[in-house]
Amino acid sequence: KQVTSQEGFSLPCGAHCPLCPPPLLCVPSLPASFNKMGGKQSTPEQVPGGSFGSSGTSGGRQKQPTNEVKFAVSVLGGAGPMAAYHSSVIVNGEEFSFSDGGVSVMSGLASHQNPQNPNSKPQVFDMGFSHYSGSQLKMTLERYFLPGTYDLLRKNCNSFSDCAIFYLLHKRIDPKYRQMEKLGSSMQGLVASASGGEYKPNPKAEGFDVEAVCKEIDPEKVWATPGQSTGGTAAQSAEELRAARLARFSAPAVTAATIAAPSAALAPAAAAAGGAPQAAAAPDGL
Repeated sequence: KQVTSQEGFSLPCGAHCPLCPPPLLCVPSLPASFNKMGGKQSTPEQVPGGSFGSSGTSGGRQKQPTNEVKFAVSVLGGAGPMAAYHSSVIVNGEEFSFSDGGVSVMSGLASHQNPQNPNSKPQVFDMGFSHYSGSQLKMTLERYFLPGTYDLLRKNCNSFSDCAIFYLLHKRIDPKYRQMEKLGSSMQGLVASASGGEYKPNPKAEGFDVEAVCKEIDPEKVWATPGQSTGGTAAQSAEELRAARLARFSAPAVTAATIAAPSAALAPAAAAAGGAPQAAAAPDGL
């Protein structure tokens, strides 16, 4: 936009002609509803506890867990201590289970659909709420339950459920759901013969230990990695460490005299070898 001065020159908007009065600054007025519509300057959101942030811990107070956890179990066969179970874990409506294909994620209770027993309905137990989501559960456990590592007795769906419940809630499933596995793992030959040769131990499940997995995935574990010494001796207590620091700070300062001391100590040895420097001749008359 152009403005014209009194002398007829076309000047850009905002320029000042010496013949014209000083230009006025136009400041647009803000509507009265500006602050009411959220126009004030934004500030960090303050969470209860006195510190700023939107998630995690605040003022030493941990937020409430929001991920609903359930445990589903159905009977596959047998009775009493020899009953066989299939189990899975549900987090916020998503079902997580383990089979020969690895960790599966499905909706509802799809893994409990048994064509051989269509009337069987799984029992579902409310286990509580967790700080960890289903995606975190899968990401943590799937490296321990890879595809092709399933074993009917040593590494099965109940092994996965036990580890999953421990990771999510720091709880364990009822031991009765893994009773048959414990009995069968100690009598694999008997189970193989009783199954007509259908059960064959999976070598990829060799050495699998539920307790070892739970120890590794424990979100509350304290790392106990020993420190590595790079020289000297390691202090065994706080008092010993304090004494060593005091001794270090009270050591004598390095001076020219302390640097020259080793040279003076080596002088006799050099003289014996015939390499001692000659003393300067004394002035005449002395």
